[in-house]
Amino acid sequence: MVNLTFWEWFFKSFYSRKVIAYSRFRPITTTIGYVLFIVFIASIPYFVSLNMATYTGVDRLNHLLVSDLPSFQLINGSLQLDRTEPFYTEELGEGFVLIDPANFYSDEDLKLLNEGIALQQHNILFVANGNIQSISYTLLGLNELTKEELAKRIQDLQGFLPILLFIVTTLLYVGLSGLAYLGISILAFIATFFKRGRPLQYRHFWTITAHALTLPVIVLYWIDILVTPIPFSAFVLSTLLLVFMAVHTIPIPKRKASTKP
Repeated sequence: MVNLTFWEWFFKSFYSRKVIAYSRFRPITTTIGYVLFIVFIASIPYFVSLNMATYTGVDRLNHLLVSDLPSFQLINGSLQLDRTEPFYTEELGEGFVLIDPANFYSDEDLKLLNEGIALQQHNILFVANGNIQSISYTLLGLNELTKEELAKRIQDLQGFLPILLFIVTTLLYVGLSGLAYLGISILAFIATFFKRGRPLQYRHFWTITAHALTLPVIVLYWIDILVTPIPFSAFVLSTLLLVFMAVHTIPIPKRKASTKP
């Protein structure tokens, strides 16, 4: 197995307990790079949906701001509306529009509204197909603005948006990778209880856990993004199960029989 190519390691880590177990002999630096790769593959649906929803939402917001919306302004990055109740409409041909500076509508309420844009106290929320993408006014550089000034800023933002989305995506990828390393470290510690007399050290469990994560993190995360939410416990339990199965393919050394004088 030492001569396996990178792609062979990758595909066989989906199903082969022996390959996952044998990964304990791979260098830690190689395993770190492997984790970066599987996190990237697992995150593709999330990054695609995030970028598409944000780009479409900003374009929609640009058209909506020139429509007949009530007057509002941003003060210190906080939305102010010239009325006590939230403004809601579906009559502008661009999905629903909600101006809700008091955050009266929860995320669950917004998901039920199908598709549209919500301006809340500190964030712009783009809602599409039950998913919500949120961007703060501060991140967009919008702190002290009126409705008319915001419309002009949004028009200027559209030219910069691809670069901004690339930066945001990169930061999210770094954050997800960090969470993956933390999760592997914790799960590897738990997996040490599977040792049962086998000559394994913590570093072995770390690399085994990293490769066992291939199937759960890619398949379950894709299902979570594209099909239906998956509880976090499913990721943990499935990874530990694969680690347990892989570790038990490693034979326990036989004890040498003591020789009597």
